[in-house]
Amino acid sequence: MHLTVIPSDKQIYLETSDLQYPNRRCHVIDNDLEFWNNVDPRIHAIQYHSDGIKQIEYKNPREDVVITDIATIQKYIDRFNLTEQTYQSQLAWDNNKVVGETSEQKITRLGSRP
Repeated sequence: MHLTVIPSDKQIYLETSDLQYPNRRCHVIDNDLEFWNNVDPRIHAIQYHSDGIKQIEYKNPREDVVITDIATIQKYIDRFNLTEQTYQSQLAWDNNKVVGETSEQKITRLGSRP
């Protein structure tokens, strides 16, 4: 697993065995200020690679702190997974098409877009 978090850009990248490049995902999570407001504002980036680097990069003053426990980053993985689940639901809804169907008919058939 490779996780990269860039709080200033409100971005979380995650690459796992089922989401490998070029299928890895980056989600910009800019609609959840409560989530980002609970992130230490000194964090420049978080890098967690299960087979390599595991650190939090701080700014002002510049400092790298080693991550010793995956629990430290679990909230980012959970938030990414929640966003990914919504994305996949929206994608399935978008791709569920019937020829000649209007938007109103699609909403009646499937309900509103997730």
